[in-house]
Amino acid sequence: MRKPLLLTALLFALTPVFSQHIEDTLSAVYWCPNDTFKIRFKDEPKLSVFTASRKDKISPGTDAYPGEYVVFYFGNDSLKVNYHNNLPYAHNIYLNFASPKGKTTLRFHFNYRTAHFSNEYIVKHKDQVRYDIPEVYELANIIWTLSPSGQRSEDPYKTGDYYQRVVNYFKPWMNHPVFKQLNFPDSVVAMEYYNFRENSFAFNIDEKAARGKVKLLYNGPYYYVFGDELADSSLFGRLKPLVEDFANKSNFRKFYRENKSWYDQQAARAEKLLPMRAMWQWLEKNFPNNKYQSYRVVFSPLIGGSHSTQRYSTWQGDVRFGENVMFVCGPERYDSNRVLSEKQKEGLYSGVVFTEIDHNYVNPATNRYAKKVDSLFSKRDIWTTRTSSTDFYGNAVSVFNEYMTHAAFCVYVEDVYDAATAAFVIGKREDMMVDRRGFIRFREFNQELLRLYRENKDKPLASFYPQLLEWCARQQ
Repeated sequence: MRKPLLLTALLFALTPVFSQHIEDTLSAVYWCPNDTFKIRFKDEPKLSVFTASRKDKISPGTDAYPGEYVVFYFGNDSLKVNYHNNLPYAHNIYLNFASPKGKTTLRFHFNYRTAHFSNEYIVKHKDQVRYDIPEVYELANIIWTLSPSGQRSEDPYKTGDYYQRVVNYFKPWMNHPVFKQLNFPDSVVAMEYYNFRENSFAFNIDEKAARGKVKLLYNGPYYYVFGDELADSSLFGRLKPLVEDFANKSNFRKFYRENKSWYDQQAARAEKLLPMRAMWQWLEKNFPNNKYQSYRVVFSPLIGGSHSTQRYSTWQGDVRFGENVMFVCGPERYDSNRVLSEKQKEGLYSGVVFTEIDHNYVNPATNRYAKKVDSLFSKRDIWTTRTSSTDFYGNAVSVFNEYMTHAAFCVYVEDVYDAATAAFVIGKREDMMVDRRGFIRFREFNQELLRLYRENKDKPLASFYPQLLEWCARQQ
């Protein structure tokens, strides 16, 4: 038998590398005498079979990686198609196939990447937990806090010595043009806050720039954080030139260096009050279908109560490296309360991080019951009142997940703390969810999950979904 002839598409070798999404169309028509062509992905021996005369719109693809490629086999020939773009951007290729029965145009896509972790990164951070205040992230928090929207909003933590140091240092530059771009109506200010603050995390400072100067690089390992776009197209990405200009004119790096020892103290304090490894192990025991290899707690002393999380992964062959990143407030928010015991501070602060972490475990577990959840929680008046907090959750499944993540935290608290501390922390959580946030049935929901767990402690929490949803159905 004639060996397949490997053809490399010259078009792709000549395609310029743009830092944007690429669409390419091959002009050739590839003949399939038996009406089939096959696709083999890099590092995978299995072939995927397609019909040349197909009428469906299925679009096969894979994630973009440096050196990524696929091989198409048709008749006795083959064609190797390479990913030719810069990470994290997508690359779509259109190929024409024909056979005695008909013809089709196939769209093959190399998907954009939300993150890419190098082998060195994986070796360094596997099984590790980090606590830090990244420099660009703190720059974004400072700018937002001083902006018109930040000054009107209740969320940035505008209390304490650090906030006063920020105000005093940056006061001479309050007329900088960047602030005019951060003046939003109250109806959208929360979303734009995340859009600006969180997406700054995807940028790094170019250490090769002139000493003290800020030049922001979009060079990984993170490329997406929040919203509908990659971070370079986000609000922060669009304002990058103004952010750089503000940082340079105000000598932001001098301010950051002067406060670095205090930042390090705050990171050490966060590590003491946030037993991340205990939370990590407890969650993977109770949601055994989800595993992650690295955790990173990112915080700012200027964050109040607006927290978020994002999960990332990179594949090495058939092995996945997953990292969870939590964006939370700093420990000063709890240390400033003199009446709290050390264990109470730990429990309350742990709730901030735990309820971000466990979305990465609860949400996938909920997806297996999504139809049932939707039928029950679409009746929002039973479960929520109209508040800025509940309105943030736009569908029934997201409302249920908010119930479940906070209830799971209460189960964890009862499991690991003494009875008095557990009762205090759980009571505070129930008060917050019902009285402040508007999840009006949370106390009953939480107590039902606690009851189920107490009676079946040998079972993982994820196994209680059917019983819990039956209880929810009885509340209609």
